[in-house]
Amino acid sequence: MTFDASGPFPVHALTPRLRALGALLHAIVLGTLGYFTALLFGDVLAGTQDVQPGPLATGLAVGGLLPLIALRLLRLGTRATVTVRPEGLVLTQSGGAHFEIPFEALASVHPWWLPVPGPGLTLKLRTGRAFAYGLESQDPAPLLTAMGALGEARDHPLVRYAQARSAKWRRRWYDWLLKYGLVPGVLAAIFFRAHQYISFGGPFGEWQMYGLKAYLLTFVRTWLPVFLALLLFGCFWRALAEALCFGAAWLGPQWARRVRTGAEWTCRALYYVALPVFLAVRLLG
Repeated sequence: MTFDASGPFPVHALTPRLRALGALLHAIVLGTLGYFTALLFGDVLAGTQDVQPGPLATGLAVGGLLPLIALRLLRLGTRATVTVRPEGLVLTQSGGAHFEIPFEALASVHPWWLPVPGPGLTLKLRTGRAFAYGLESQDPAPLLTAMGALGEARDHPLVRYAQARSAKWRRRWYDWLLKYGLVPGVLAAIFFRAHQYISFGGPFGEWQMYGLKAYLLTFVRTWLPVFLALLLFGCFWRALAEALCFGAAWLGPQWARRVRTGAEWTCRALYYVALPVFLAVRLLG
């Protein structure tokens, strides 16, 4: 059996306990988003406003933001690289720990059946036990390909899902700025301007009557519910898209890629086109 040296491949080296902690944090975030999304959609369908921006923001901060920060810290603390050498794998952790795993000691490599807190691999040893660290990787396919015959799991549906997701779902700073900064800001400004004309007779009426502080506080009160509603709206369609892509990965590699591409463009169209049009119709109607 011949292997060519390649890598290093970035991974997160997780013990079973650390992976369980990451999965718990991931579940808390998803549960929080799902709960408040259901409440918000209930309000929309009923035509009520029982969910207030203040409690909603607090709940999302406690159940969503704080676990996300903890998960980020967990990922920072478990960074590692894997290098594939002719004689075996070399795992190097960010803290300097170094593990060499000869190919003769490896029986097989399996993808995680539940990709939380992210897609990953379990190294099964010939002793019957698993290696002490699982390898979380956003795209395990290149690492599996470099492992030759031991990387036959590269054709597994879960690996196809991770590969398609890694290729198509990449967020850069300007993507976040556009989605959660510019779009909510523009929509909030439209609602805020309408409120100023209706309540104070002009775009700066409240400023002239009550001062800049009151004017800015009113804008914040207008922006916050818009921002939170868009956040939950995006999370709702993201959850549906991921479920669809996960199912499509089991149909074949071509379905994983095509469905992922279609899902990403559909999410963008719903967020950047359909939602603003819906709000504009409601506002003008």
